[in-house]
Amino acid sequence: MRLSTSKSRREVEWVAPERSRGRGDRLAAVLAVMLLGANMPGCSEDPPVDNGPPEKPTPSVPETPVREEGRAIAFSEAGLVVAGSTDVNLATSGVDLLVRRYTPAGAVDTSFGDAGSVVVDFDGPAKGPLSGEREQTDRADTVKILADGRILVAGCARAGDGGDARDLSLVRLTPSGQLDTTFNGSGRLRVHFGEADSTDFRGTAHSLLPLADGRFYVGGFLSKSGGIPDDDFVLLRYKEDGTLDTSFTSSGSPKGSWIGGAYTGMESVQGMVLQGTSVVLAGGDDFSAVRILASGAQDPSFGTSGRARNLDGRAHAVAVRSGGGLLLAGERQDVKVGGKEHGVLKLVAYTADGKPDNGFGTGGVVELTSPADALDVIDVSGLHVLPDGRFLVYADVRAEPVLLRFLANGALDTSFGTGGLMRWPKTRLVLPLFIRPTTGPKLAVGGNRIFVIETNAYTDNIIPDGTRRVFLESTGL
Repeated sequence: MRLSTSKSRREVEWVAPERSRGRGDRLAAVLAVMLLGANMPGCSEDPPVDNGPPEKPTPSVPETPVREEGRAIAFSEAGLVVAGSTDVNLATSGVDLLVRRYTPAGAVDTSFGDAGSVVVDFDGPAKGPLSGEREQTDRADTVKILADGRILVAGCARAGDGGDARDLSLVRLTPSGQLDTTFNGSGRLRVHFGEADSTDFRGTAHSLLPLADGRFYVGGFLSKSGGIPDDDFVLLRYKEDGTLDTSFTSSGSPKGSWIGGAYTGMESVQGMVLQGTSVVLAGGDDFSAVRILASGAQDPSFGTSGRARNLDGRAHAVAVRSGGGLLLAGERQDVKVGGKEHGVLKLVAYTADGKPDNGFGTGGVVELTSPADALDVIDVSGLHVLPDGRFLVYADVRAEPVLLRFLANGALDTSFGTGGLMRWPKTRLVLPLFIRPTTGPKLAVGGNRIFVIETNAYTDNIIPDGTRRVFLESTGL
């Protein structure tokens, strides 16, 4: 690992050990909405001037719509924080990381950042050599609001000019939306894997886990750039000031990190669970999970020889069950149902030690092959366990957002909605993103709308006081 300091930030160059790597990234749950700019007429207090017959009006040219993607959401008393990306500066810096905050009433919080938004450019080529077009992409994939109101964001930044090479990126903001300069001296940090200026690796952060003492874990994936990628779990631990915690060590990985072996084709940390001083990583192919000790070593007593897995399918979300067990939700494709192949929702439950939970489904596994309305699952982006052990799953089914409720044993709760599930009206993009656990109704986000879910029905009464409105309508996030 090499450290170099610049005026703007410290760059971390990370030489990763040679390993075989995994295939592809997860299908991210993306809310992409087009923002339509408006040409506002000017006004003047000067008296009108007679300039003769009016000239023929020049046809106006519509402004290019600004595209934004909301990829992660966090809630606090201050309101709703959405993190993702924007191409508002596409002509100069490419796609930039975006953080925006909304008030509890659903309006853009103009006291946050610059009129409600924070845009961060991690620098890099505005034009790439492959197409000659804008190829730089910075984005956020996960966000956490810390106990003191600061906002921690992680994702990726394009690494140089080469292909799909990417660095992990981190940003910390003050509660008011300013870059927190107590973090890495600049409020932002990028982690480059490989030699300086190399474009060998793809790295992206998908999960954050803050600790009570200010340190935090960053989980995601790392793979070789180009060709057929082979993704591996990657876990980093940082101190509160944004420096790597080098007391976190693992054989074969740089200090401050644990990098998994090539267990399967595609491993990416989609969720992390704290167990005492250890952390469990879960996600990716074969519903994989591993437990990493506070020292940085992998725990060989977890699962079978240090790894829990259930063959076939891919996990997109993880949650903790009562008693400390783990629940993973995802999908398995090409399952024959009624003579046809479908994508089905797959749920896997492990005990706290990574063993199959035999009190859940069959041997800890549920594959939902009925009713027909629950078939053809593409992605799962919401998972929340209720206090009584039942749980909600929010998924993209037949290109529409669907909410399902299950009993604690994995059976579909047919008292919920229609036969255990409810569908939403079609949204501009259909992938749902989040379920908000609250003491009252549950908040769900899909496309450009937010819904409040009551006990057995949904409503588009967005705001807790019952005001009807389409949330985020004017901004796209």
